Amino acid sequence: MKEFLGSIEYNKNGDILISSSCLTYQNWSGSYAVIDKQNLTKVDSNYLPSNLKFFDTTKSGVCTARWVSNEKFLIGTDCGKVELIKWNDEKFNIIMSKEEHDGLVTCLDRKFNSEKAVSGSSDCRIKIWDLNEAMSVRTFRGHDYPITSLTLNHSDAIRMISTSEDGKAVLWDMRKSKPGFNLRHGLKSYPTCSAWSTDNSDAIVLGFATGHIGVYDLRNMSLGTVHKIHERAIRQLKFNSLKLLSTASDDSASKVYQSVSDKSLKLLYSYKHRDYVTDLDWNPDDKLSYVTCSWDGTFKNHQVNFRSHLKF
Repeated sequence: MKEFLGSIEYNKNGDILISSSCLTYQNWSGSYAVIDKQNLTKVDSNYLPSNLKFFDTTKSGVCTARWVSNEKFLIGTDCGKVELIKWNDEKFNIIMSKEEHDGLVTCLDRKFNSEKAVSGSSDCRIKIWDLNEAMSVRTFRGHDYPITSLTLNHSDAIRMISTSEDGKAVLWDMRKSKPGFNLRHGLKSYPTCSAWSTDNSDAIVLGFATGHIGVYDLRNMSLGTVHKIHERAIRQLKFNSLKLLSTASDDSASKVYQSVSDKSLKLLYSYKHRDYVTDLDWNPDDKLSYVTCSWDGTFKNHQVNFRSHLKF
């Protein structure tokens, strides 16, 4: 039975959270698993999540999962459900389970160790969640087609970027009565993901279905130099503390780039999975290590061995 890995993420302790979906006869089912830091080196990356020690199943596919704290995480399912789960004493306890979306929950984000979270769906809606009250408190409608990503500004958790198959990237400011502002990019493609710059809160990187990326300046409301870095859609973008940008793509590749100038990128590392690369995350304990997961059923730890190129 093939398991399609959908998301992967470290918490601050270095434990890994993985979500997956699989097709059993005519029914989709899902699972989530945690690999604690102490056992991470003992786990073969070809293990199915269902073979891991800390593992649980759902009756629907798990599209995405994100840590809220070192002990709690959110999952989003293909039946529109958002669940808050606590991992404690080698057990999973569901704290909140709300089916408020009318389609797949395609993306989740949150500010770590806070009570605020956001979810996006194929129903074109964004929901803001108060995890302390275990309820959604606000709904945004700014897209006409499925939402492909949500990215909170983790420094303030007030602004976020949404991207959608309708071609739009929208900047949301939750302090305002009319919170949404369309970020016009001018490309004949739709944005699939975004990442906030680690050193400039007014700059974001947008990834597109055509494999392009571009830096968007929120002060000038303009898209800068665009680079073609993948052959197919980019699923995920993430910066680390060294300003290195890692990517995950439907062309089965994951790459790491260093920004040399405003108009130039330098490829530092590339790896090819056997199927779509769906998610990635940087290791909190190692600035040059990150992990990816794929529809090929595996997750892979990567070491970027280019210290001579970096300035610490």
